[in-house]
Amino acid sequence: MNNNETAFPHENLSAAIDLWNRAAISLLDIRHNLISPEQPLCNYLLPASTFLFTCGEKAEVVLNNTAYNMERFGLFHGGKGTELSIKAHGGWLEYYMVFYKAGEPVFHRGEYLRLIKEVNPFRQQYGFKPHNPLFFSEELCKMYEKWKGPTPLNVFYGKAAFYRFVYEIYEELEKGNIQVFQPDIISMARRYLDSHYREAIVIQELCQVLGVSYSHFHRSFKQQIGMAPQNYLIKKRLDAAKKCLETSNASVREIALHYGFADEYSLYRLFMKNIGLAPGKYRETSQSNMIDYSIGNLISFPYNEERMVSYDKLEDKGASLMFRQIRNKAVIMAAVSLMLMVSACSTQPVNTKTTESAQISEVATETPKAEANKKGTPETKTIHMKYGDVEIPADPKRVVVIFVQGDLLALGVTPVATSFNTGSAFEPQTQEVSVIDAFSINEEEIMALDPDLILWNTEDEQTYEKLSKIAPTLASDYFSMDYRERLRFFGDVFNRSEKAEELIQTFDEKLASSKAELEKAGLLQKSFICVDIRDGFLRAFQGGRGGRLVYDFLGFPAPEKLQAVFETEDFKSTGQADLSFEAMPEYVGDYILLNTDDQLLSDNPVWNNLPAVKEGRLIKASKNLFWFNDIISMTTQLDIIVHAVLETK
Repeated sequence: MNNNETAFPHENLSAAIDLWNRAAISLLDIRHNLISPEQPLCNYLLPASTFLFTCGEKAEVVLNNTAYNMERFGLFHGGKGTELSIKAHGGWLEYYMVFYKAGEPVFHRGEYLRLIKEVNPFRQQYGFKPHNPLFFSEELCKMYEKWKGPTPLNVFYGKAAFYRFVYEIYEELEKGNIQVFQPDIISMARRYLDSHYREAIVIQELCQVLGVSYSHFHRSFKQQIGMAPQNYLIKKRLDAAKKCLETSNASVREIALHYGFADEYSLYRLFMKNIGLAPGKYRETSQSNMIDYSIGNLISFPYNEERMVSYDKLEDKGASLMFRQIRNKAVIMAAVSLMLMVSACSTQPVNTKTTESAQISEVATETPKAEANKKGTPETKTIHMKYGDVEIPADPKRVVVIFVQGDLLALGVTPVATSFNTGSAFEPQTQEVSVIDAFSINEEEIMALDPDLILWNTEDEQTYEKLSKIAPTLASDYFSMDYRERLRFFGDVFNRSEKAEELIQTFDEKLASSKAELEKAGLLQKSFICVDIRDGFLRAFQGGRGGRLVYDFLGFPAPEKLQAVFETEDFKSTGQADLSFEAMPEYVGDYILLNTDDQLLSDNPVWNNLPAVKEGRLIKASKNLFWFNDIISMTTQLDIIVHAVLETK
């Protein structure tokens, strides 16, 4: 929402106000308190419908796992049973809570029940920055002072003032001159990761649930938290594993599986990379700190001394019974968390010299190659690459691949992670595949996938060096390779050479058949341009965006003037040419293959007067479909082009 929008649609506001007029309202309690940054209010269940007013520098208010960030002032509402948490981020935070109950009216109950089915203002959850915060601050101060002296007249004042308070809220909502707080997606995600880090979490799926794109989420999370979401998840798991290694004799495998790692080998690799020690060595180093370790030591709660100071300060400032309840809850929650940790990790004294520990240490450090030798089967093979020979698994199982995933899928290999798949011909086959950023390497994110082989579309030596430290890496400019060469290469890597030859033969036959059909229709001499829309111009391609299929495989010519551009040094270095709309008539041929939505050009007179556009020789493809040149994509692209061209005949 922007600042000019109300929290609810106008018709809902009208119905809500009508319900306030009709309902039997009882004012239950008014509370006032202060919170320090060290003393958050955690997981408090609202006993009734509640208005919350906050005043301070910065704070996070969480209602039922929806987080809102406020500065200076905030006014919130939640229904009975809503879980509330408040955390101050800068100095003391002052707040008021007003608890009330809405009952059915004595008269006209039918209309009341009808309206409350449309909207229930007594259970709605929202937050906004009031336009006139001083009114709410002063009014609540008066209400609280009167409420502390519960004479009949003071109680009556509280109820009368409460209606005035609600009136001001709805007047601001109706005027719409307020700043409605938007849920803090990053804070919500962080809270989820904190609670569920032991589970199998796919960041892309979390983004879908939160309704945000992966790229935006990744960038915002890193800006706000200081690290990428996958790195944060790895850190949570490693911290928990470290604690368990320090306080238990659970095996490395048990700890790895309990805290969300794929296996003990994955835990071992992440320990070595992030901590510089193997898990067993870390446990051994920590052993000296574990002598005479006992449950009594665990439940010492050293932070209570600091919190006692905070509580005393709050009591001096009028702290209520609620804070004493919160304090008790914090101790109980800590004890319960401790019991969960102990039950997961065991409380036996650490003994790194037991037979079981020795066996686990061997498992954690033993290489797959050694295991294979025991079985008498070859485990690795050597692939010759630009940067030298690369030893890879003989039968790779967990492959990370960038941009050529369609070839692997056609060969029957499903990767664990790829670059983007949206809009591709193979998108339906990648619904369960993780997506990673192809343009900036996140080493922890890739490492967390525990790959045994990486295929990266690059010949950059620095990129290769980074990736090869994670897993065996075959880095090459796969885009520039002929599809036959590329399929045969992947067939060799994945022991699917026969399948690769079958795919090549099928596509070659389809290509020959398509060319013959176009030749028979007298259409192969028609000129083509392959473009997509940019901001204020069109970009033409010769190799990408279907260019290779159109020009090299099918044999359509480019318009004469465009062909001259293709032969310039500038074009050869970039593989693309930017054309202004005014110049388009000179470069456009008989057919246009457009890779983006032409609605962006609907009001462009130059575009609309191009013969190819006016006469139906514009071939439109969904976004990203022609971005790929793998065998699955080219097969689909070929069908689209041939069908569209023959239709014009």
